[in-house]
Amino acid sequence: MQQTLVAPDKIPEWIPGEMTLDSSRHDWKGITLKGYHYDRQEVAIPLMRDYMFVAYDGAPTTMRRSSGGPWQSGKVGSGKISLLTRAEQSTWAWAEPIKVRHIYLAHDSLEATAQTVFGRDPQSVEIDDQIATEDPLILASFQMLETELKCGGIGQRLMIDTLRSQLAVHLLRHYAKITITGDRGSAFSPMQLSRINDLIESRLAEDISLDDLAETTGLSAFHFSRQFKAEFGLAPYAYVIRKRVAKAQEMLRQGKTAHKVVALDCGFSDQSHFCRTFRKIVGTTPAQYQNDT
Repeated sequence: MQQTLVAPDKIPEWIPGEMTLDSSRHDWKGITLKGYHYDRQEVAIPLMRDYMFVAYDGAPTTMRRSSGGPWQSGKVGSGKISLLTRAEQSTWAWAEPIKVRHIYLAHDSLEATAQTVFGRDPQSVEIDDQIATEDPLILASFQMLETELKCGGIGQRLMIDTLRSQLAVHLLRHYAKITITGDRGSAFSPMQLSRINDLIESRLAEDISLDDLAETTGLSAFHFSRQFKAEFGLAPYAYVIRKRVAKAQEMLRQGKTAHKVVALDCGFSDQSHFCRTFRKIVGTTPAQYQNDT
């Protein structure tokens, strides 16, 4: 039976402490910032859903870690970073109170970034825990995320997306062991394909933007368009139009709905637009199609 992975908001149930920062009420996609004051303790880290970066503030202390074998230890404090991988149990212990900040990076974000970097899905991505290391880029990311949380401002969503992508690339470059399959296979992962199709099917009657579609995969609009055409053989807009016409064909075959209603339900601006597009793709008018079925 598959065990449930623990989201960032549930981590305090395993690691009790006083919260000092929390970005979870903001619309940040794929990344979360938290801050805590912890007393001395020994804790069992659960199977986490996300990768966790830890930045330390204050006086140095010794951090100890075990994943079932011998204990390992390292000196942590201001300027030091720990990294905890996802979906892996371990025990961590420290002897003095500590003040920390956590960044949680979603696995979906890392997968989407890996797909962009390598042009295909990696067969596996393995990341080892780091007890105490120095990493200026990660420390700078903490500072920038905290500034965005406290001050915000125009362009915050773009800033958060940029920082999330930067951390994902950095993690892949410096901390990951990656296995690439020989077969390129699909341009999208099964989860990404499901999200794309779900969005299109649920919003055929609405205006679906390229950004809306790209957001379901975590890719930029540019990379999404390129991979979408490789996957489906059509640009995103052309594919959506064909899905709308396919739905219109289904409604016309049932023969119970007025053509102007079919047009609106399938996302066409008016009946004239519907007729022109339908004839271009199907080769006949909606009325002729309905009469022939």
